[in-house]
Amino acid sequence: MIIPVITLWQPWASWIMMGWKTIETRTHPRFACLEGKTIGIHAGLKWDNDANIRALYYISQAQKLKTEYFKSIKGAIIGTVFVRQHRLLNGLDSQQALIDCKKTQRYGLILDNINPIEPIKISGKQGIWKCNISKNCS
Repeated sequence: MIIPVITLWQPWASWIMMGWKTIETRTHPRFACLEGKTIGIHAGLKWDNDANIRALYYISQAQKLKTEYFKSIKGAIIGTVFVRQHRLLNGLDSQQALIDCKKTQRYGLILDNINPIEPIKISGKQGIWKCNISKNCS
């Protein structure tokens, strides 16, 4: 099954797989083509040291502590999600996006059917890329 994949820095990718982040945001609308598709979520090699600060108002202290576990999960597709909708976001979306959506114009992928998988190690790419997840992306 060949699907489109997007790479996110950790812990953002893991927060999606845990159901804490149900809106993935961008400051551009280029991911609109993903609406109505199942996509892969790739945990990139980079760790966003500012993630807990940005998400401070949206996640609990217990969730922040649990986040430390994910520092070891990098460079792998960690699950699939269904992109129910792509749209311009507003301040009411901040809780589901785990980031302020009021001060900066953001576009969001509204995610459903979160399906964590056994990590498939593979180098990620910027933008949207394709992977045959049934054959470990080969």
